[in-house]
Amino acid sequence: MTAVYAIPVSAVNPDDSASRARLSRGRLEQLDRRHGAARAQGFAASLLLEYAVSQQYSWVVHPLAISIAEGGKPYLVSEPGIHFSLSHSGDWAVCAVSDHPVGVDIERCEPGRRDVASRFFHREEVRYLNTVLPSARDETFYKLWTLKESFVKSTGRGLDLPLRSFWVDIHRMPPRLDCDEVTGSYSLFLPAFADRDYCLAVCVEQANAEQPVLHIMN
Repeated sequence: MTAVYAIPVSAVNPDDSASRARLSRGRLEQLDRRHGAARAQGFAASLLLEYAVSQQYSWVVHPLAISIAEGGKPYLVSEPGIHFSLSHSGDWAVCAVSDHPVGVDIERCEPGRRDVASRFFHREEVRYLNTVLPSARDETFYKLWTLKESFVKSTGRGLDLPLRSFWVDIHRMPPRLDCDEVTGSYSLFLPAFADRDYCLAVCVEQANAEQPVLHIMN
């Protein structure tokens, strides 16, 4: 099962002593090297991970010890069978936890970013974007972008898997993936998000996975 948690970044204070006590010393040191919005976003995502794991896997010891696998994908040292992914953008931080490899991505939908598609997307995705009504192209672009980012995160390949090396078909739902460079079966989702200025996508390395449950925290 896959669950997704989201929290407004403003709901968390990175200098609150009670909140800081919930994170490991190593994680705090990493976060405190950041500044401004990046620090606040990272802190919110890290606290959200602690909460999400406690809700879904009550036996896990906290604070969580996190390490980085080859390729850059983070994992829980004590529970490598519990998979997670973090993302943040603007006012929101999100966390996905699952018993299968998972990736999550959230993006604030700002107009005028479609030039990214021509530079980094697969030619089939660029072709599809050009067929969409102009009024819907920004929304379509962000759906594709978040889906692609969530897939890359779920594979653990990072920058080793270029965005133009695979394509996501969203002409019909659910989204379908075409990628010759990665083996395995993946399920892609676009959960309806409460804030319409943002787009959220989830990818699970599992054929016909169930729709992730989305929890919005205050």
